[in-house]
Amino acid sequence: MTQAYPGAAVGAIVGATDAIAKVVVQWVDAALDVHDRDGEVRLLGDRLQKLGMLPAARITYLKETADTQHCLGLQVTITEPEQIRVCLRLLYDRLLESPLECRLQILLRAVRLQLQTRNGEDLLVLPNAIETLLPARQIFQARAEAYALQGGEHSPVEKTNLELLRYRLNLPQEEADYLISRALGPYLDRQAKLRKYREVLTAELDRGNPLSEATWAELRTLYQSLGLTPADASAIDEENITRFQLDTTQVQAPEPKEPGENSGGASELPPTAPMAPPPPLPPLPDYSDRYRQEFAEAIAHTLYPSEFDRGRLEQARRLWELAPDSVQVMEQDITAERYGPIDSAQGVDYRRLRQLLWSGQWEMADQETERLLLTALSPDMGPLDSETLVQLPCLDLHTLDALWRRYSQDRFGFKAQYLVYCQVQQRADEFLQTVAWQQGISIANVNVLTRRKAYRDLQFDLAAPVGHLPSWRWGCEALEQEYAVSEGLVDALFAHVEKCMPDLSPPPPSPLAA
Repeated sequence: MTQAYPGAAVGAIVGATDAIAKVVVQWVDAALDVHDRDGEVRLLGDRLQKLGMLPAARITYLKETADTQHCLGLQVTITEPEQIRVCLRLLYDRLLESPLECRLQILLRAVRLQLQTRNGEDLLVLPNAIETLLPARQIFQARAEAYALQGGEHSPVEKTNLELLRYRLNLPQEEADYLISRALGPYLDRQAKLRKYREVLTAELDRGNPLSEATWAELRTLYQSLGLTPADASAIDEENITRFQLDTTQVQAPEPKEPGENSGGASELPPTAPMAPPPPLPPLPDYSDRYRQEFAEAIAHTLYPSEFDRGRLEQARRLWELAPDSVQVMEQDITAERYGPIDSAQGVDYRRLRQLLWSGQWEMADQETERLLLTALSPDMGPLDSETLVQLPCLDLHTLDALWRRYSQDRFGFKAQYLVYCQVQQRADEFLQTVAWQQGISIANVNVLTRRKAYRDLQFDLAAPVGHLPSWRWGCEALEQEYAVSEGLVDALFAHVEKCMPDLSPPPPSPLAA
């Protein structure tokens, strides 16, 4: 046993002959007590295990000699270079969430890298440095084998990535070709593997029928070793068994008799029993829930997965044999649940609006709202009038309103504007002043002058009055001089809101309005 830091028991790489490195992480932030530190360690360990790339046996929790209950760090035994990137990425994500000081050690054979930081950005330089320390052959072989396990062959993009990796590692072409052939086996492409499985199955059927359970078990081992899926094997099984049955039936069919031939002497052979179908392949585990969990974690703090997470998710999708269409639906549902739905009855794409609102870019979100409404209702992109506005589907009105309300804590959106409209006794002129789109000048409590604001003078932040956004620039003739909204448009929009949101009850009238 070696002592990495005072009181931390860290074992050397033993019991794993295929280990290439180990990663040790400890939390040393002075603000953490033993319980908090234990929680941080176990959280990182749980996230590593959920990825499925690091078996629990590869993760060791480090404890003080005098305290066997609380963890102060963990050690991960690395068997593939890509696992180091996974560990660093998860630690990077955690430091973004909670920038607590941690100490990181990476042991590569006789080389030790050590870093103490609370800034996740400091970790980003390590993967490339590590690649220069690991044997180039080992890195390339691990990547080639990972690709081979996903589809039984190397796709065009995987071949390109391998070629770029070979160039970066300065690996000779001959050695790279040898490692690729080792990864793919004697059958370099998927069609060759399908042909080989078909040949072996046919040979077994020629030897005897029905096939024994032991033979089917060996056939399952064969297609897995070839990198084929159960669906591939099932299709070949059904095709060959059906053809074999037809051939057998034709051979055993009696020859047609000549007219008048005596059929009385010899007895006919009993018909051969039909060939037993192969035992059903074990059902594929449904990894949909696991993919949902992985995607939800990838977007826990960002609207879209990072490039690293997107690559990891695509690898998981292919490994778990999930259809791209079903994965897309899952991702849309999870994103909608966390960041708001973007449904549309007219096929309008609200993704950019959601992203702008999520990032707090209020002015750009306001202009995107105008663009979406004009795209949906005005072929010539001209301003909307009262008659055209009411053609906006209720579903789209709900989507626009819900997005604005979600990211403004209910300060903005059509519902917020409608509630202001009701508070001023549904008086359009009072509404325009209350949401600060117009400014009234009064003498002795009598409004004697109304001044319209220019669009550039509107307030694009959360300190703006309730209902101030989104603006209705989609209903304005021009914005160069002033932002002018007609009172008729105000009444028309809120009549449409009442129709689309019948459960929206107006608030009690404000005493000031009365």
